[in-house]
Amino acid sequence: MRLRLPVTRWSVAVAAGALVMSIPAVAAETDVELSGSDAARETPTVSIPVRTVTSPGRDGENGTILMRVGRSAPIRVIVDTGFSGLIVFPGAWDRRPADVRQSTTQVSIRPASLGRVRGVRGSAPMTFNGVTTTVDIPFVAATNSNAYIRQWTNQGVYGLLGVGTKGAGLVNPLSALPGVLGLRWSIHFQRTVGDRRGRPGEIVLGADPPLESTMALNMPYLGQNVNGAALWDDHATPGCWRFGPRPEVCLPTQLDSAFNITRVKGARFRSLPTNSDDILRSGTLVRWAEPGSAFTGIRYRAGNRASVNLTRVIPRGKGQIIVGNDLYFENVVTYNTVLGKVYISDPR
Repeated sequence: MRLRLPVTRWSVAVAAGALVMSIPAVAAETDVELSGSDAARETPTVSIPVRTVTSPGRDGENGTILMRVGRSAPIRVIVDTGFSGLIVFPGAWDRRPADVRQSTTQVSIRPASLGRVRGVRGSAPMTFNGVTTTVDIPFVAATNSNAYIRQWTNQGVYGLLGVGTKGAGLVNPLSALPGVLGLRWSIHFQRTVGDRRGRPGEIVLGADPPLESTMALNMPYLGQNVNGAALWDDHATPGCWRFGPRPEVCLPTQLDSAFNITRVKGARFRSLPTNSDDILRSGTLVRWAEPGSAFTGIRYRAGNRASVNLTRVIPRGKGQIIVGNDLYFENVVTYNTVLGKVYISDPR
């Protein structure tokens, strides 16, 4: 049995130590699904449609969603698991929306997917498909617009939403959503070409871990953010890798949904076969497994297609693998911030 409940807004109250959620019986932009014969006792989930857009100036693709900042009109933002917090681009609104507070304090921030951004601090409640954070969330309102940001705003994209679990001065807004919606979520993108063209991807708030996963990865615990949400180092998830016939090497692995290239970093990779642009030679077999597993979780052959198989070797510095967003197109990636785990599963 599947029970569908229309939702416009969640209201949250604490009574006698229990978290109570009430759902108005009004049709809305999304549905909450309850599964099983005891559906009334199951945890609701909320689905956020993900629209795929072409990465400006590149051949790859990115996932974007709509959200509200304070009482703003919906703005479209890039989904970035390699960063925590919201950056609002110039032009997102003509005048400051209600419930948005903004200081004059200048800040500088450097997410890998954008380069250096200068702006001012702000805070506001944030809403995702009818579900609003339980507290105001700090963000940065960019005051400068570099050439790359202008390419995004020309496409109608006006922000970068960092949903990483590490935290670094800003807060992942998803972690402040009510109940289990702020503890677990899954992310899956859809390509704009091929058999599934035109279908939206999806972020599922409150998503349960998959019954069967390709890999289940543990993130190192870091503590708590300013709101008491657990922080986990998603830049150092243990992973074991093989490139062609070379022996397996285990090292920190980061999953980055905003970058359309996988990056292989470290002096130990100096001998990997590459072309003149440091791109891993096409046809090289790449294998990725959980530490201690006898089975390969993910495998692909390197190529020259961004958001598919493009892999760059950066043969210097400490060893790290930064997995590009092809992972999110080919798989469902589920985050559980109670257990500090990331699950990778087949979307079919």
